[in-house]
Amino acid sequence: MKKHLLSFSILFFAFHLFAQQRVDGNFAFQTDPAKKYSIYIPSNYDANTPHTLMLGLHPLNTNRWDGISWCDTLIDFAEMNNLLLVCPDGGIDGAIDDAIDTAFTTALLDSMEVWYNINLEKVYAMGFSWGGKTVYTYGLNNHERFRGFMPIGAAVTIGEVSGLEPNAAWHPMYLVHGGNDSPNTRFTPLKNAMENNDACVNSILMSGIGHTIDFPNRNQILTDAFQWIDSVACAETTSTTTLSNNEKFHLFPNPVSHNDLLQVEIPDSWFGKITMEAINIDGKSIRKEVFTIPENGFNTFSFSIKRCPAGSYFLLVKNEKGEQVSLKFQVK
Repeated sequence: MKKHLLSFSILFFAFHLFAQQRVDGNFAFQTDPAKKYSIYIPSNYDANTPHTLMLGLHPLNTNRWDGISWCDTLIDFAEMNNLLLVCPDGGIDGAIDDAIDTAFTTALLDSMEVWYNINLEKVYAMGFSWGGKTVYTYGLNNHERFRGFMPIGAAVTIGEVSGLEPNAAWHPMYLVHGGNDSPNTRFTPLKNAMENNDACVNSILMSGIGHTIDFPNRNQILTDAFQWIDSVACAETTSTTTLSNNEKFHLFPNPVSHNDLLQVEIPDSWFGKITMEAINIDGKSIRKEVFTIPENGFNTFSFSIKRCPAGSYFLLVKNEKGEQVSLKFQVK
């Protein structure tokens, strides 16, 4: 299928290289003779520069939504953030996660890599309602392809992502949700599951907002969410780090209760002045403490996390030689 799309894409690219910024197209795919999609090309797109790509997944309501109308909704947001935007169409039933639609989405993303100069380290997925659910299901099933995710008002239950939660590890995720949109079902369980599986999670639960994409200040809220997932350091670190000499750093308990102390086990080779610093996933220092460790002294220390609200953090540990390690922990 990719080879078929490639032969098509050469003609397509020649057509739209100097054309307008909006492209609505279709091509035959599986049982659909004209499978639709919409693309928005930001005004400062440069074919010589790798570009950030956002996959936009539309809601289910066919009275309002398809690939074209969803692309229309996101154009200002895409332009504000200099994003190439691609929106597949979910077909007659509007469900963007049918088997033909997820296969088409994959083929479309493959084709975007041919049609445009894509930065493969900066590919993201966002969607509202049913599209938000598909951000979880399709996104986590294809997690190697995406750097981060933005589910908006996701119409999803935790059971629908059962087994996929570990795939969220080390991905930034920003959950946008309405406070009146069944948060105890559609928001909190998903947020907790992503955090518990080592995703870097941020969120906004908008007071007084129900199940809608037409909430106040939408483009700025989405911009804040995108800029966060695009900039956050979500490195693959764990509560245990092994040095080249097989000595280990270890944090416990992890997750740690807000009222407990984080225990930090330091290998015997580290002594003298040791700095420990808790850093949130935005890179902000929350608390720093300096310990002096005598040679052959105790190697387990207590670190207070009272200043750390619930969420994900990194503990940066440095010694006087300039060596450092980073270990991830969660406060619950």
